[in-house]
Amino acid sequence: MKITLKTNKKLIMCYGKTAFTPGRYLEDGLRSIGANVDVYKTEIDFGAIDFSEVAGVLFVESPSKPAVKTKNIDLVTVPKLLWVHHGENRIPTNVKLAKKFKADLILMAHSLHLAKRFPAPVRFFPFAMAKNIFNSKTDLNERPIDISFVGSRDPGYYQKRRIALKAIKEKFSSSYKLSLNSSVFVNGLAEQYSKSKIVVNHTADTIKSLNMRIFEGMGCGALVITDFVPGQDQLFRDQEHYVLFKNHAELLEKIDYYLTHPKEAQKIASAGHLHLLSSHTYEHRAHEIFRHIEELAANAPD
Repeated sequence: MKITLKTNKKLIMCYGKTAFTPGRYLEDGLRSIGANVDVYKTEIDFGAIDFSEVAGVLFVESPSKPAVKTKNIDLVTVPKLLWVHHGENRIPTNVKLAKKFKADLILMAHSLHLAKRFPAPVRFFPFAMAKNIFNSKTDLNERPIDISFVGSRDPGYYQKRRIALKAIKEKFSSSYKLSLNSSVFVNGLAEQYSKSKIVVNHTADTIKSLNMRIFEGMGCGALVITDFVPGQDQLFRDQEHYVLFKNHAELLEKIDYYLTHPKEAQKIASAGHLHLLSSHTYEHRAHEIFRHIEELAANAPD
């Protein structure tokens, strides 16, 4: 399905683009639905833009790169949106960005309890499935890795995660194939998850935010077993799309159960994969972007 704007106006994206950021995945999604996208990675002079050809401006948080420098932002005559990916750990910076970019709408990937901190209305705009990368339908019984985890073990943020991974190793390493220490990215990460029966997700000790691992693991057709953070229940249902655990004892119990009940594991993993494809790809998010722009434009003062 192509974009629904009456004319194929372009979208301006401003973000520090790298090969594996949510902004890059969203840009791919926008192009996939036929959007005309101009990307500015370091700076933009809005005084040089013909806004008769522009539907909106989308700024994307890019922590690994300097914020895009703007000039003549007061000349922007179309909706301005800012998509933020982090919560408490970057809230002062992201509030400053919202003010700097004079955003008309803030899109938050998670942590909506912080919405009141921003100077503009907020909408939930979570991560999604990058289906050209994280996408596999291989049956679980054909996958050589039983339990997989990829991610940080920084003791400053992830003490509970470290304890959980140690417990998984102690309980299952003698009976199952584990991969809990890999340091891989993008295509390598997709390859690992596509070879894994179970992908474990464990959020940080204090910052509880919806992360990309859920979408990556589920997109690769693995059974995702994860703790809960606010917002997940708006997207997924426990034991239908993925499996939730409340504590480490329950995590070990559920890993053991689904490894010994492969048909049930396969049913949930397959349903999760299909659910993403039907409702939560970056193409879906791209259409949402244009719906938000159209709503903002319709409600703009004359």
